[in-house]
Amino acid sequence: MVTPFCVLNAMMTTGILGQNAVYTLIERAYACTHTRKGGNEMKVSERSLVPSALGLPRWMMAKIVLGVVMCGMLWTAAAASLDAAVPQRGLSSFSHNHSWSIHFVPNSQSFWDFSKNWTTNYGPAYRDTVLEPSNFLPCEGQFALCFHSGPEPLPCKLTHDGRFANCTCDVMDGENYVLETAILNYPVYRATIDACQDEDCQVPDTAPVCKFLTNGKLIPGAQVISTYDPELTTNIRNEITAPTGLLKNCDGPFAGCMTAPCQPNKDGATAQCLCPVFWGHFQLVGEDAECELGDDLVPSASYNPYLDPSVP
Repeated sequence: MVTPFCVLNAMMTTGILGQNAVYTLIERAYACTHTRKGGNEMKVSERSLVPSALGLPRWMMAKIVLGVVMCGMLWTAAAASLDAAVPQRGLSSFSHNHSWSIHFVPNSQSFWDFSKNWTTNYGPAYRDTVLEPSNFLPCEGQFALCFHSGPEPLPCKLTHDGRFANCTCDVMDGENYVLETAILNYPVYRATIDACQDEDCQVPDTAPVCKFLTNGKLIPGAQVISTYDPELTTNIRNEITAPTGLLKNCDGPFAGCMTAPCQPNKDGATAQCLCPVFWGHFQLVGEDAECELGDDLVPSASYNPYLDPSVP
């Protein structure tokens, strides 16, 4: 039987292009499944005899193999879908038995890293870039506050590949703020940006994103979403309009937790949030803020290019 692996191997070899591509595909697929003892593949001279050896016309063999190719592609796609449904070890493993495999919408790291899809000129959405005070949109309801996480007793621990941080965050209720440049659901981000260009989204729950913060509507599987509380939002806004001098510029990895997916812990007071990690310049607010925490811990933070002395 010609397996999907063998068909794909033949496809990669031929590119399914050229005048004799289909016939070469026949030969490659047949050779892949007919090997000598010891795993040696058939010789080229032997592969050239495949159609006649099977006693079938070359056009008939071409139709048969093209049918097998299509089945193989469907089989591969189905397998990929099943793989996507299984949490990847290290990327989505939480302590306290919290885990899921969806981190963004769309759930593709390469999509968010592609500069075409950046929400600002300074990086992807998960850099949590603040450009102006109006970037913060007020919403109402339950939320996780991760901005103070990083060191114990609210640690943010890096995953083994450094792409995410498992953060313990406080769970709160009431007014909270979404940073519009850091919405990790791209369709919701676009809808919010488009709506808030024409309307005043500074009234609570008027921004489209607010309607998606509960019941896993923003990130499937998330029971709580990480946002900012009013006090933190006020502090960040004040640093933009009237800097206090308490801002600390850092360089390294930090957890960009805005709109990250979270699951409540049993205590009801905290949640585990899986925050994307950005490696680069960022800022922390406070006299005791530490840029480097050690022990695979990273601070939760945001970035404002206008407060970065390295930006011209």
